[in-house]
Amino acid sequence: MEHSLIEREIENKAKKWIDEYGEDFLVELIDVYLNDTPNRLRQLRQAFDGDDTANFVREAHTLKSSSANLGAMGLSALAKEMEFAGRNGEIEKMATELNHLEEAFAQVKAVLETVRGSAEKFLNQER
Repeated sequence: MEHSLIEREIENKAKKWIDEYGEDFLVELIDVYLNDTPNRLRQLRQAFDGDDTANFVREAHTLKSSSANLGAMGLSALAKEMEFAGRNGEIEKMATELNHLEEAFAQVKAVLETVRGSAEKFLNQER
């Protein structure tokens, strides 16, 4: 997924969160996501490696929802694909997609760290 598209999606969602709940809420939401997601990715990888379909589906579902919540729609779509594959007992087909998910998170993380560090500044530029 193109970096600028990721930025736009996340920034648009960030504006909505700030408008509704304030900048502090957005920063807290980003912090929780950035602290939680690496563990979720490890759990997803372990479930994949252990052919643990139930945990694979649960972790993919959680990543799908939490990523969408912050506007990381590409990452959310990949997680949704994994959740679907897990529900259909096809997690062995997800090796390449799991690598893409981990790469997508690295991009999302970079954008979220930028947004977190300058939420008020970038929002005021576009209002």
